[in-house]
Amino acid sequence: MKHLPAFSPDGGRDPYRDPELAEVLRAAAMLLRRNLWAMVLTGLVFAALGLVMAQRVDKLYRSSTQLMIERPVSSPIEVEQGGTGGIDAGYVEGQVLLLSSDDMLRKVVEQADLLEEPSFQPQPPSLLRQGIKWVKSLVPAPAPSAPAASEEERRMISAVNTLSDLVSVDREGETNVVTIRASATSPRLAQRIAQTLAQSYITLRLDQREAEARGLSDWIDARASELRDKLSEAERAATAYRIENNLIGDAQGTGLGGQQLTELNAELIRSRADLAQKRASLEQAQQVLSGGGDPASLPEVQASPIIQALRETQMQLELRAEDAARIGREDNPRLSQIQRQIAAVEQQRRDEIGRIAQVLANETEALESRARLLSEALALAGGETGQESRDALKLRELERIVEAYRTRYERYLNNAGLASELQSFDTSGTQIVSAASLPLEPYYPPTKVFMILGFLGGVALVLIVALVRNALGRGFASIEEVENELGLRVLSALPLLSERQSGPDVIRREPFSDFSETVSVLRQSVMASAQEMRAGTGAPVVLITSAEDNVGKTTVAASLGEAASAAGKRVLVVDADLRFAGLTALYDMEDSPGLCEILRGQNWLPDIEPPEGGSLEVMPAGALRGRQPSGYLETPHLRTFLRAAAAEYDLVVVDGPPVANLADCRILARECSAVGVVMRVGRTSRDVMRAAIRQLPRQKLAGVIVTGVPPQDPAGRWSLGGVYTSSAIRAVSTEPRRVSPATASAIAKARKQEPA
Repeated sequence: MKHLPAFSPDGGRDPYRDPELAEVLRAAAMLLRRNLWAMVLTGLVFAALGLVMAQRVDKLYRSSTQLMIERPVSSPIEVEQGGTGGIDAGYVEGQVLLLSSDDMLRKVVEQADLLEEPSFQPQPPSLLRQGIKWVKSLVPAPAPSAPAASEEERRMISAVNTLSDLVSVDREGETNVVTIRASATSPRLAQRIAQTLAQSYITLRLDQREAEARGLSDWIDARASELRDKLSEAERAATAYRIENNLIGDAQGTGLGGQQLTELNAELIRSRADLAQKRASLEQAQQVLSGGGDPASLPEVQASPIIQALRETQMQLELRAEDAARIGREDNPRLSQIQRQIAAVEQQRRDEIGRIAQVLANETEALESRARLLSEALALAGGETGQESRDALKLRELERIVEAYRTRYERYLNNAGLASELQSFDTSGTQIVSAASLPLEPYYPPTKVFMILGFLGGVALVLIVALVRNALGRGFASIEEVENELGLRVLSALPLLSERQSGPDVIRREPFSDFSETVSVLRQSVMASAQEMRAGTGAPVVLITSAEDNVGKTTVAASLGEAASAAGKRVLVVDADLRFAGLTALYDMEDSPGLCEILRGQNWLPDIEPPEGGSLEVMPAGALRGRQPSGYLETPHLRTFLRAAAAEYDLVVVDGPPVANLADCRILARECSAVGVVMRVGRTSRDVMRAAIRQLPRQKLAGVIVTGVPPQDPAGRWSLGGVYTSSAIRAVSTEPRRVSPATASAIAKARKQEPA
């Protein structure tokens, strides 16, 4: 049976009426419905296993803390001016990597004393690792170049690896806030790990800041000392050159003339005036510093921009400290931080005042040297010559070198004081946004997730098994599949009987049962097919065969005869399965002469006086007597017997042997008017059925008879249409039908053997 595609009225394909799609959906629905309880039960079992697994797995608690990370500022002035500016994404990402580095985790292991925790102890290798190690030991390998790690080092490495799996550091979006999450088998341990990691990071930042400030200060001091030596050397060279060449004059080199002497004298006066002023300022500064006076009263201190900036910073910090003291507690960490900043600023101010005093001393010393040189030059002034002018040019070059060294030296002196103060300015650029919390409930294992996944896994397992079973199954799954695969229609689908039930007995005792109704359908289908196929006159001769044994072939033949007899037909059922004689055994007629005797030439006559109404006569197989069944069946007596039976009876049912590779069934098929092939649900495979049908004459195949249909077939895969149930049929009385004497004797004997 071939499906044609569905089309919409306007000529296009209608997807809602596509038979292929409908077949797929119907097959899926049947698969789900057929395995519904299996999916539910298996899902519940797997959900229970997930619950047990969740109870047995070690519980993990998670504690988290958040840090705000910025670049550390270089001075308190930078703090008051707004810090370092915007968020540096690269710097924050680098600090995230630093927080999760092995060196940082090693510090956490040491500071939190995690080596004593059971969960951080080295675990024995798994069986898989042991197997891999054993396989590696079989392969020769070069000797290791590095010495093996000690037991303590291996414990530390194992603890660091374990901690790396339990700690995660993540940046919160595009902000400079970093979240540290630590997991452990106890709430306290998780909180301790998170807190220790945050504190270790802050300590590391402070140590780095202090080391940077110390290195900068040492470098500035060394550089200033180097410049001071070079300045002194340049001044000595310029002075020596001046003295050596008797260069005491102005730029024109006019010698010791009146103009030159006047200028030298004026310069000497100015130098002495400056020297006197510097000496007065130096003495005043020394008196104030040694006498405990207020350094702020010194003009140089008042004019210093650094002192002014530090004074403004100190005032702002004091105002912030007053505000923090009014709104905070005594142990307010922010107030403590502001007080430390005030102390740092005050220390910078004192150092800057000391530096100013040192600068005054250096300038006084320089002015004294200058005044001394001017005095010597004035004393040695004389007439200038052309050579003196050339020497004056060289002197001015030396003086420019001296001035350059002096400028650089003064700049380094100004920075040296600030660099030394940075060592006392302890800022890490890190703030704790939220402290490490104490978890109350474990986050792992998620019991609900385990149960849901277990249930879904069980359902998926059942579906996979069902799909694989359907895909790999060799049998048929529905009537439609049988008809499509074999190209034959299904005559009837007989329900499965229990082991204690017999088909003929069910026909006789329960005429309105499902089995009886389906056999009636079979009778009508067989009669119709036989009428279409037979040639000439006489009753239809129907061969019942199968592709293999133990599929209910004999039961079908006997039940068909019983049903036709109950319908008022004169029926002859012939046991032509001469090898096994199942029909003969069913009616307990092993010792009775039968078909073999007829095929050997014995005369056969039907009942001389046929009874009124329906009757059933059974022809047993008879005795083979060591001869091959095909030898009997090839004799012309078979055709003579079947023609005579067809002339006397309304229906002749031949219970033939299975097709297999035997010639018996093919001989019988040639002499019968129609052939019905029996198959059993869940047993007969496609290949066996196709092979059997190929060996039978196609023009005589009436169809397929399905047996063993499960009583519960809710999807209707094996249903040819609804039938009445016994409860829906009114009570009727039926008269006992008349059968032949041999059949009556067999039925009576069978009833005696049945339990009460």
